[in-house]
Amino acid sequence: MKKTYHGSCHCGAVRFEADIDLAEGIRKCNCSFCWKLGYRKSFAAYEAVRVTDGRDGMREYKATPSNWPEGDINHYMCPNCGANFLSRGYLDFMGGNFWAVNVACLDDVTEEELAAAPIVYEDGKRDRQDQAPEITGYL
Repeated sequence: MKKTYHGSCHCGAVRFEADIDLAEGIRKCNCSFCWKLGYRKSFAAYEAVRVTDGRDGMREYKATPSNWPEGDINHYMCPNCGANFLSRGYLDFMGGNFWAVNVACLDDVTEEELAAAPIVYEDGKRDRQDQAPEITGYL
């Protein structure tokens, strides 16, 4: 069941709301972005995320080179504290545009909710976000 969570970067300059169903899983991916940042994410529909404070200060990062088509993946961070809290992507199996919400940036999620959420593994290293990599123990 979807629930509205409130989140922010570490310093609180950027705040957002996201309607997420954690029962759909917390995703761990082996792509270079997620791996290097320890990004644990939950997917949300494009219209289900609202930046409530600090939108003008958000910084956008586009990885290059990237296997994603231009404009298909953008990462957002706070210029003050450096926290990466949202990524906007486009995947056909997700129905088009979506948000990846860094669950570590959710301020009102409980430990119990996080512990109950299933882990979903993504083989982003090989652009197979709908499949788990062969080895998952390191994620």
